[in-house]
Amino acid sequence: MPWSVGRLSTLQFNLTNRYHVSRTSMDLQRAGEEVSTGRRADVFADLGPRAAGTIKLRAREEETQNYLKSNELLGNKLSAMLTSVDAVRDQVQGVLEMALANASSPANGGHTLKLQARAAMESVVATLNIKYNGEHLFAGTQSDNAPLMRWEQTNPDTGLSPEGVAAGIVAPGITDLATAQAMAAEFDTVFASADASNPDRNFEQTFYVGSPQLDGSNQPYDRVVARLSAGQELSYGAQANDDGLRDILQGLSMLIAVDASTINDDAAYKDWMGNVIDSLSKGQEGALAISSQIGFNQQVVETAKTRLTDLSLVQQTQISAYETVDPYEAVTRMTNLETQLQASYEVAARLSSLSILNRI
Repeated sequence: MPWSVGRLSTLQFNLTNRYHVSRTSMDLQRAGEEVSTGRRADVFADLGPRAAGTIKLRAREEETQNYLKSNELLGNKLSAMLTSVDAVRDQVQGVLEMALANASSPANGGHTLKLQARAAMESVVATLNIKYNGEHLFAGTQSDNAPLMRWEQTNPDTGLSPEGVAAGIVAPGITDLATAQAMAAEFDTVFASADASNPDRNFEQTFYVGSPQLDGSNQPYDRVVARLSAGQELSYGAQANDDGLRDILQGLSMLIAVDASTINDDAAYKDWMGNVIDSLSKGQEGALAISSQIGFNQQVVETAKTRLTDLSLVQQTQISAYETVDPYEAVTRMTNLETQLQASYEVAARLSSLSILNRI
């Protein structure tokens, strides 16, 4: 009966053993990484088709984090806007109180009132021209440029300044009640941007250069919109041409344009000051409404941030369920691999010490 004897050369055995040592070393390194990090070293190899789930979850989590960052920026912008509007109200309040004190006659000096209004105008314009993160907050969608012209600043598009427009209205001087009423009505027309005979004088042509209230079709112009999440948007842009802020600017302009102490007719004086006080009072009420709306928008943003934070926690938990390894299993596997590697090294060492001389 014939015998078949298989032979395995020492070289081939060494090569095979070396391959197993290399493979075991790689597996041990991978197991050590999983033990130290608590995550799978190769998610796709371990999960196979289920890896698509973690890919989708990670994409959603990245989107969620982007929304959280943008909402944080939006919250800061709204805080800056609210602070600015409240500052405008504070700046105008002193002028309104002095105007009320001088409603019937220039008891405290009309000239002083004019100077106070001029200082308030500079502060209001500077406040509403504020920039945040490179954008003018009260210019609407046209945020590249400051929305308001300074009192003596010439608008390059119309060649007029707010000071020039106001001076043109009051140039004849207020001599009687009819003149005071006519000039006040002209200020109303200009600040309503309704002067069709000379549109360059209009508020939205010379005084203000941001997004208009109405578009070419006489429809509300698009406001600044933020996307809070995948299914939620927020229109939040307060503008320097909003009614309350426009009323404030009109009242200040009327006070600056005319030194009330020079109006000698009592009826004309009372009518003029009455229109000024009405504009400033309406402006303060409108500015308060703007502040309230900004505060409401802040609450919407905070609610969205809370919801996104909760969603992120759920998503991270789901990702962890996919990618996290069992620490006890990982440690056991690492220990077994260390044992295998140690055994392979011992076999290799014993083979390397064999010699024909040991058999002689």
